[in-house]
Amino acid sequence: MNRKKNTTSVPTLPQSKVNPQYLAPPPQQLSPNQSYSTFIPPEPKFDPNDYITGSTTKRDIILYKEIFDFLDSNNNGVIQPMDLRKAFASAGKYQPKKQIIYQMIADFDQDQSGIIEFREFVRMMSMNPGEKDTDEDFENIFYQFDIDYKGYISIDDLREMASECNENLKDEDLQNIIQSCDPEGNGTIRKQAFIRYMKSAQKKR
Repeated sequence: MNRKKNTTSVPTLPQSKVNPQYLAPPPQQLSPNQSYSTFIPPEPKFDPNDYITGSTTKRDIILYKEIFDFLDSNNNGVIQPMDLRKAFASAGKYQPKKQIIYQMIADFDQDQSGIIEFREFVRMMSMNPGEKDTDEDFENIFYQFDIDYKGYISIDDLREMASECNENLKDEDLQNIIQSCDPEGNGTIRKQAFIRYMKSAQKKR
């Protein structure tokens, strides 16, 4: 028995006219000298009110921003180790070692990014000079002398630091410094002895 061939056709959707104004415009043609680039939004305008703290005023923030911009030699909105080296070079002959520069950055780099942002710079500038230094502060100072992390400061370390600071100290003067911090007579300054000496000197201020 022959079956009838299914001749039912699939219905077609009615054709409708599309308004051209709803069509996406064709991609922009670039000239040979142009290239695609990622969109970089403009930096927000500086507002000193965003950085005012309990110990700073709007006037302070404006002054800090001027200093910050002077140190920011690359104009990239942060202070990097190279910026500090350039600042020292322009200010005089003193050229601190790289370790000291990086230590200065680390002392105020709260997020440990290796750079100082303006908010961190404001905190650094607004610190009260009368605030007592902590053991950690004295430890940081200690390692500015003991850059090799030996655990002690030798007379050679003192001599090298004095030379960097353009201080012409005799060996006798350097030896007196060591003796004042070295109650055990080892000829070196240990970290804990250094911290005790600095805390004692702080109390006499």
